[in-house]
Amino acid sequence: MNSPFTTHGALSWHELTASDSERAMRFYGEIFGWSFKKMQLPQGPYHIIENDGISIGGITDSPAPAMPSNWTGYITVKDIDAVAIKAKELGGDILFGPEDIPQVGRFCWIKDPCGAIIAAITYSSPKA
Repeated sequence: MNSPFTTHGALSWHELTASDSERAMRFYGEIFGWSFKKMQLPQGPYHIIENDGISIGGITDSPAPAMPSNWTGYITVKDIDAVAIKAKELGGDILFGPEDIPQVGRFCWIKDPCGAIIAAITYSSPKA
């Protein structure tokens, strides 16, 4: 079976930027049985979502509390820089990045021509 962390075009990670990450973790933990591991990053705490011991996403506090909470999907790509260029050529906007995430990979946020936002990522050490 192909891993979503190594398959170009696969949805590999889900991230919630929340107005209240503690409340969100209680909610999703109760509904789905998820557990969370806290990591301290320079910009604040980041909570890894685990489902049956497998890391599937993360939850973080919004840097702009007035911004509505939202989920972002991360799509695995072979070359993040090439994808960012192609997205712009096709009428999209790059909202953030490409930028490195130490020990994870390189990513960017893309806004498509219709206004929807998604993230793309090239993992530096793909998970199996």
